[in-house]
Amino acid sequence: MSEWSRPHVHSTEGHRQASWIELFFDLVFIASLAEVIHYVEAHLADGFVHTIIWFFILFTAPWIVWRSSTFYSDRYEENTTRHRLLMIVLMVPIGLFAYSIHYTTNHEYGWFVLSFVLSRFWLLFMWGSIKMTESAQRQTFRVLLIGHGIAMILVTLGWLTHWMIPLVTIALLIELFQTLFTLRSHEKLPALTHNHLPERFGLFTMLVLGEGVLGVIYILSESSQLLLPFLLFLLIVACFWIYYDQVIYRLFEPTAWHIYWWSMWNLGIVASLLLIRSTFIGLKVEDPKSMLLLLIGVLLFLFTTGGSGIVGKKDELSQRMTRHFLQLRLLLGSFLIGGYWLIDSVYLFVSMTIVVLFIVLLQGMYYWVRHLKPHAQN
Repeated sequence: MSEWSRPHVHSTEGHRQASWIELFFDLVFIASLAEVIHYVEAHLADGFVHTIIWFFILFTAPWIVWRSSTFYSDRYEENTTRHRLLMIVLMVPIGLFAYSIHYTTNHEYGWFVLSFVLSRFWLLFMWGSIKMTESAQRQTFRVLLIGHGIAMILVTLGWLTHWMIPLVTIALLIELFQTLFTLRSHEKLPALTHNHLPERFGLFTMLVLGEGVLGVIYILSESSQLLLPFLLFLLIVACFWIYYDQVIYRLFEPTAWHIYWWSMWNLGIVASLLLIRSTFIGLKVEDPKSMLLLLIGVLLFLFTTGGSGIVGKKDELSQRMTRHFLQLRLLLGSFLIGGYWLIDSVYLFVSMTIVVLFIVLLQGMYYWVRHLKPHAQN
C-alpha cells in the first residue's frame, strides 16, 4: 500500500480503536466549539431566542463535518500520509467556523459561508476520491453531492439575501437527513465492527464534558466562594455518570436506520452539554436567563440520554430499561419545570437540578450493576 494510494472498500474484524489522527481532529473541533460557548455567554442577554437559534446553527454546521469524517474514517481510514493530510486540511475550515463567530454577531456572514463551503467541498473530495469498485460507493457519493451541493447553494443565497437563518436551517436539515441515505448505501458494503462508532461518539462527548470541567475551574478562579463551583462540578459529574451508564454501553442495532438515529440522539446530548456549560458565567451573577438556559439544557440532556435506548437492542431488558428511564425522566422533568417557576435562588435551583440528575444516575447505576456490567466484562 502506497502512502498516497486511494483507499478501497474493506471490512474490519475484531476490536477497532480510534486512531491518533481522529483524536487530534477531535481536539481541534472541541477548541472551536469553545467559541460557541463564549458566544452564548456573551449574547444571551441580547436576545434569548435569537442566541439559541444561532447556537444550534454554529454548533450543527461543523458537527455535521465531524460526523461525516467519522463515518468516512470508519469505512476508509488507512495509516497513510494521504489520510493524515486529508484530515489535517479539514481542520482548517473547522477553525474558520470558530473565527467566523466574531463576525456573525455583527451580521457579517462571509467567513461563516466560506468555512461552510470549504468544509463541504473537502468532504466531497474525500468521499469522491476513493477507489469506487462498488455501486454502493457511487450511490453514496451521489447523495453527498446532491445534499452538500444544495446546502452550499442555500447558505450562499442566505448570505446574499436577508434570509440567512431560514436558509441555513433548511441547508442543515438537508445535510442531517442525507446521512440516512448514505448509511443505507453502506449496508450493501462489507460489515464493519460495531465498537468504533460508539467509541468515537463517546470520546467526543467526554471532551465536551471536559469543557464543563474547565468552566468549573474558571468559575472557581474568579469566585470568592466555593459553593457554586462545587455544585457545578457535581452537575458535570452526574452528567458524565449518566452518559457512561445509560448511553455508551447501550449499543444501537446494526442497521442504517438505528445508526442514524443513534447519532442524532448523540447530537442532542452534546448540544445539551454545551448549553449547560454556557450557563456557568451567568449563574455566577445570578442571571435569570442563565437559569432558564440551564433548565432547557438539563431537560434536553435527560430526554436524549433516555431516548437513545429507543434505537438500541430490542430484547426485553433493553425495552424495559428505556421505558423506565423515560417514565422517571418525565416525572422529574415536570418537577424541575415546577421548581424553576417557584425558585428564585440560583443556588437552590442548581441544587434541585443536581438532585434530579442523581436520582436518574442511581436508576441507571442499578441497571448497570445488576444487568449491563456483567455482559460488558465478558
